[in-house]
Amino acid sequence: MKNILFIGGAGFIGAALVKRFCEDTDYHVYVMEPERANIDRLKDYKNKIMLIQGDISDSATVLKVLLKEQIEIVVHLVSTLIPGSTLPHFQHEMDDILMPTIRVMELCSENNIKFVYFSSGGTVYGNSESVIHRESDSQEPISYYGLSKCIVEEMIKFESRKSNLNYLILRPSNPYGPGQNIYGRQGVIAVSIGKVLKDDPLTVWGDGNSIRDYIYIDDLADAVYKLIGADVAGETINVGSGIGYSVNDIISILDRYIQKKVKVEYVESRGVDVDAMILDCTKLKRLIDFNPIGIEEGIKKFVSTIKFD
Repeated sequence: MKNILFIGGAGFIGAALVKRFCEDTDYHVYVMEPERANIDRLKDYKNKIMLIQGDISDSATVLKVLLKEQIEIVVHLVSTLIPGSTLPHFQHEMDDILMPTIRVMELCSENNIKFVYFSSGGTVYGNSESVIHRESDSQEPISYYGLSKCIVEEMIKFESRKSNLNYLILRPSNPYGPGQNIYGRQGVIAVSIGKVLKDDPLTVWGDGNSIRDYIYIDDLADAVYKLIGADVAGETINVGSGIGYSVNDIISILDRYIQKKVKVEYVESRGVDVDAMILDCTKLKRLIDFNPIGIEEGIKKFVSTIKFD
């Protein structure tokens, strides 16, 4: 049996990972969340996981859990930022998330625990002449969200050089699917569905031609499960579909499957949004068997879980 701890496992991505690992009886699944966290996404797995109330900034509690439960793998999913976050948000992230994360890395290194970090395939590369990005491309983020991910990535590599931290850095594209907050601030597919339900217009920054790589949440969870199961380490890996779609493409697909037109309000573009971002997933497919579903099938499955009046 392997003991795996998800720090921030009650979020959209975290809950999907918890579900996937709970399907394998070779894992004991632990989830750490602050007492104030909303853990509704985990209610179906409450008898299969050990939920620990704690904050990443409380290094004493983290260390106690790592040692007492003999944790072998830590999966870091904690972030308070989104691409539109401002400097004050970034300062808060530095104090409450980034600095404590460095301490967690040290604890993992000291106790021979693998550290798996969820970075961002959509923001770390920034704008460049290349639309398709491989892991070796330069990191030139243009948002505080992307900058925060790059900082942690560099600290992970530093800790690995300094004390042989066993790590895996994952750069997912834009995940979507069941469990995502349709009334949230992030994820054009989910937010569009929420706007339709409320009969509100979707705000699109720019002309809607910006291109993104999207991945169905179950495919992302399965890829992570396989990478961890294969003990892939010391790598930075893109996890996406390798195919790009514009915001306007996504809206057109949603129109077909919702059977109700998405109202759109185009506004001036933001400086924090990259023009086009598609992930080269050659490395991922070399390491594991990975065949994600197409965007049409994924959106259709997502929409089928929503009740429309």
